Amino acid sequence: MWSNSANHWVASCSKIIATTVLIILNASIVHTTALPPPTGPYQVGMRKYTIEHYNDHDSLAPNNLSTAFLATVYYPTAQTPEGAPKPYLNPETAAYFEDSWGYTNGTLASITSTIQPDAPFLEPDGPPYPTLLFGPGGGGPPVEGNTILLAELASYGYAVIGLDHPFEQPFIRYPNGTGVFGVDTSNASAQLVYDTRLEDNAVFLEQRLSRLARELKLPFRTTHLGALGYSIGGAAAVESAQDSGRLVSGLNMDGTFLGKPALNSSAADVRKPVFMLGNEGHAPGLTGDLTWDSFPLWQTSYERKVIVIGTGHLDFCDNTFWKTLESGAGHAGTIDGLEQVKIMNAYVRAFFDLTLLGRNSPILDGPSPEFPEVEYYDL
Repeated sequence: MWSNSANHWVASCSKIIATTVLIILNASIVHTTALPPPTGPYQVGMRKYTIEHYNDHDSLAPNNLSTAFLATVYYPTAQTPEGAPKPYLNPETAAYFEDSWGYTNGTLASITSTIQPDAPFLEPDGPPYPTLLFGPGGGGPPVEGNTILLAELASYGYAVIGLDHPFEQPFIRYPNGTGVFGVDTSNASAQLVYDTRLEDNAVFLEQRLSRLARELKLPFRTTHLGALGYSIGGAAAVESAQDSGRLVSGLNMDGTFLGKPALNSSAADVRKPVFMLGNEGHAPGLTGDLTWDSFPLWQTSYERKVIVIGTGHLDFCDNTFWKTLESGAGHAGTIDGLEQVKIMNAYVRAFFDLTLLGRNSPILDGPSPEFPEVEYYDL
């Protein structure tokens, strides 16, 4: 998401405070709703890490200087959740998107999940977990607002590392409890934000991941990874796959291509498997996004372009579930949100099962009666 990034930030800050107080005062009467649970054989844990990186050309940071970004990891665990489920969004994040996307106060803040912070890692029987790098939409939702898909992947044995950049996202909270509010990104340069995403991805992959895995004994792969993302995060995932020898495939959920993949020339060729999963506006003849028309033409490796009928741009994050809680909210498409959750879970996992684990799925070969909303192009 980019165009709806932070247009109402000043108003949202006031609402964040009010919402937090309201939740505290009325904790005993707030109706809670459970996030759709992961369907895999494992429980899911979540940990956060501060990734130190000195960036003196950060277009959104005060004085153009940032010193860290946030990594949130979803992974399989054998530990069974105990106690009552807890809200899965930071209250500041929930309040911002309630205000920006038309939800009643408290709707998103009351959503709970069984994701377990700091749960022990499941000890792998063989090699480390297949590992994915994820980038959220520009201006949000941050990584936590994509939990449904990332937890689904983790429940099938993947480790998924999501990167949030401070000041670009409406709110993030570091492991030490420090919260960082975003800035108004409505007039920000998408290209500069994209360049920062590419830099964060490269720094994490080439300089931080191996050391993090070694020092903390994390059972993650440090090579032969996949990359995925939503909106500008999806575009950055594909160019990172093009540039990094550690990445073997890339998946773009509804993001306009930028950088080399946006060029209508052989420079767009990623030379690795790429999957495009987009809203119905990306169908041929219906889109103003010419990058989705030109990109497939230049690919020399495996490529799939898939459109989901009835979806809008905001249906490719947790908002597709959020909209089922309140009619008219969410600014998303007409597709049933729970069906869209199933589609994203199925196609994203199938692509990475193929490219990282060598397991093919029939739904990657063309239209499936199980998902009639999904249309293939350029097969």
